[in-house]
Formats: sequence, structure tokens, C-alpha cells
Amino acid sequence: MTAASAPIVVASAAVPSGAGHLHYPPLSCQLKLSTLTCLVGPHRAQLRAYLGMLAGIQRPSEGTVTIFGQLVNALDQAVWQKLRARIGYVSGGALLLSVQHGLMNVMLPALYHQNLSFREVADKARALLTALDCDSDPMLFPAVLTSLQRSRIALARALILDPGLLFLDVPFYDLGAKEREVMGELLGKSKQQRALCMIGGLQSPQFLQRHADRIIYIAEEKIIKFNSWEAFLRTEDQDVQGLLSVLKRGE
Repeated sequence: MTAASAPIVVASAAVPSGAGHLHYPPLSCQLKLSTLTCLVGPHRAQLRAYLGMLAGIQRPSEGTVTIFGQLVNALDQAVWQKLRARIGYVSGGALLLSVQHGLMNVMLPALYHQNLSFREVADKARALLTALDCDSDPMLFPAVLTSLQRSRIALARALILDPGLLFLDVPFYDLGAKEREVMGELLGKSKQQRALCMIGGLQSPQFLQRHADRIIYIAEEKIIKFNSWEAFLRTEDQDVQGLLSVLKRGE
């Protein structure tokens, strides 16, 4: 197996440390470069637990998760922090820092993790915002920006460290249909240089149809893997069809 084809994340019978009354079946999967994996299912809290486990935010309670060849279960705090710097995370429901303008929101991770001057980080952040077609004044504060402008800044903040792995927690949150289409194009481009894993993709089926390489359905009693959006739509599993029927009613 070549380095290019080697999986970035390998989960083996991994069970997240989920809270509450939900049951968490063991998950085995791989996340590879230039692929998008979408986790779907009836329980958002359950999906977030699996997403956090694959991102190395929480250690699995059972099984193993390996990220960039490092076993998450065995990492000490210092090594774990270095690993986290190689992983981007975007949460559509999370606010940007309200007391910092857009440019500083993007710059902060690089100022903390990279040995660059303030000017070098500022130039890098501005170039990234330009590449993401961010049309807002970078000196404006989040409160006066549109949802799409805040989403672009959040994505730029996640990409400032050039991560090889990007996790997306409901990235289309609070976006209208046209805005979801724009955001989907940006995420599709970012997939070329890294592995992507997300929840909340059912808000934009067109995005999954174009970019998803794997759909993983997760419920309390089972996990089902699909190698394409089309295979997901064709399944005869009644629970998956029930989820799709809810999606169709919301269109």
C-alpha cells in the first residue's frame, strides 16, 4: 500500500464514549485522502459522538481509532495536542469569537500552533479568505455578517493550519438553499487535498450526490455502510427508507 492510498483514519470496532441512554454499536471504517464520508442517522447526539471519536476529540471506550498512524487510545496529552493541530473541525452551530473580527478569527489557530510572525499569519489568512471568495470586510465582527459569510470564515479558520483531515458538524446550519449550494462547492474543492467526514449532509442531498464517497447509517441497533449516495437511495432497509421519507417531506 502506498502512502497516498493509506487510510488517514482507521476505526476498528470502535465505540464512542457516548452519554445518555443511547446504544452505540461498534464502528469499523477508514477515511482516505480525497474522500468524503457522511454519517447519517436518526439521533444527532449519537452521530456527534462518532464524529468526535473519529476526529480524536474523545478516545473510544472500546476498540481502537488510529489517526495519521497514531493510536488515539495510547496518546499522551502533548502528542495528542500536536495531532489535533493536523485536524480541522467546522461546526455550523458554533459561533465565531464575537469579540474578534473575521480576520483575527481565522488567524488565531495559526498564531497558536505555527512559528510564524503576525504579518505572515495575517497574509496567509487574507489569501485563504480570498480563495474562499469571502466578500465581507475582514475587519468586521461576526455579529454584522451574514450566515454564509460566517460559514466561510469558519471554514477558513479550520483550513489555516492546512489540515489533512477535516470534520464537519452540520456545516449547512442556518443556510438557505442557494447558500448551501455555495458552501457545498467550497467543501467540494477542499476535499481534493484532505479526507472529509461530516454529519448534517442530508440538508444538502445535491452535495452528497456529487461528493460523497461513502454514507454510513448509524442507529442504536445497527450500522450500514453505502459506497455511494445512489446505493444509499436504493437500499431496501426500512429504517433508512424512513429517514429518507422524512428528508423528502422536508423538501
